[in-house]
Amino acid sequence: MKRISYSRQSIDESDVQAVAETLKCDLLTQGSQITTFEEALKRYLNVDDVVVVSSGTAALHLSYLALNLRGTTVFTSPVTFAATANMLHSVGANVRFVDVDPKTGLMDVNNLEQVLKETAGDKSISKRAIVPVSLQGIPVNLPAIDNLAQYYGVSVVEDAAHSLGGEYVHDQQVYKSASCSHSDLAVLSFHPLKSICCAEGGAIATRDPDLAHTVRLLRNHGLMRQENSYLRTQKLWGYNYRMTDLQAALGVSQLKRLPFFLSKRKAIANRYYECFQGEPYCHFLTPTPKVLGSAYHLFVVHFESKEMRDAAYIFLQSHGIETHVHYVPLYKMELYKQWLGEFSLPGAEKYYQGCLSIPIYPDLSEEDQDYVLEILAKFCNQL
Repeated sequence: MKRISYSRQSIDESDVQAVAETLKCDLLTQGSQITTFEEALKRYLNVDDVVVVSSGTAALHLSYLALNLRGTTVFTSPVTFAATANMLHSVGANVRFVDVDPKTGLMDVNNLEQVLKETAGDKSISKRAIVPVSLQGIPVNLPAIDNLAQYYGVSVVEDAAHSLGGEYVHDQQVYKSASCSHSDLAVLSFHPLKSICCAEGGAIATRDPDLAHTVRLLRNHGLMRQENSYLRTQKLWGYNYRMTDLQAALGVSQLKRLPFFLSKRKAIANRYYECFQGEPYCHFLTPTPKVLGSAYHLFVVHFESKEMRDAAYIFLQSHGIETHVHYVPLYKMELYKQWLGEFSLPGAEKYYQGCLSIPIYPDLSEEDQDYVLEILAKFCNQL
């Protein structure tokens, strides 16, 4: 039986050579490849500073620590990978989930404004922050969120794990996701299924030199080396969140290939959009609305009900096609119920009920995409 993943990395000979050459270097960690990768990301994002770390989760953790979010009320999306909110719990922040658009899964700016207003006069809240999540490759509405953040005096951390290569337009100007044009910090992930792969890895982008300095300290145990000395000063309580030079070398190579990856993902997405307008798909599923500037990290279709979505998941799996649900709202998880109590948000519920991520990745062949479409058509025809 044919086996097709919903996503996977794309590694070619140039990537293999980049890692192999680095294996010959004197330093396999804290070497020159780290600086090379950080500088390449800075140029690509057109941002003042980038700090690469061992994972996207580490990037979230260090961002929250750098902003000193302990005791802060943080507004974020429940439709995200657990790390977004797990790391808020780990730093002692208080999470308040904001509802999402039921079609895109992105943070609902109107609901965000409402909860910011509700908490504005609460004297028990000393500080607030926003962690909007870019989803599927689509950048969240950062300009609108930034306007609210400026008005209410709160920090913004963009979780851009899904959207490296994504763009958005504001006042007729194009901005890249994670450029920190409308946020204090942006977090990237280089997990194998993301826009580029470092096996594991992440990065924090910022335009604030003080935040960049703090993140760099925290990345390396909070220690600062004294110039021309073996002595180190313990400046902060930090962690070993360093990226290796092997990961960085792969990242440098993959970043060069990013335009190719984006063009391939866009072509696959456009073919899905074209096919889903016709029979038999149009009666049973609807793709996430096409958004100019999406990096197409995922391709999500929506069924009319959870039962139909779950049946599609099982049917596709039985024919060797892996799909996924991104995501079950975090507030449905037992530990979150214990932490925050039981509640639901209508937009998040609607999004979750029918969403299914189907295969999209740069190396997905036209033949394999044909097979996905064929099996989806069979499923629709049996309904």
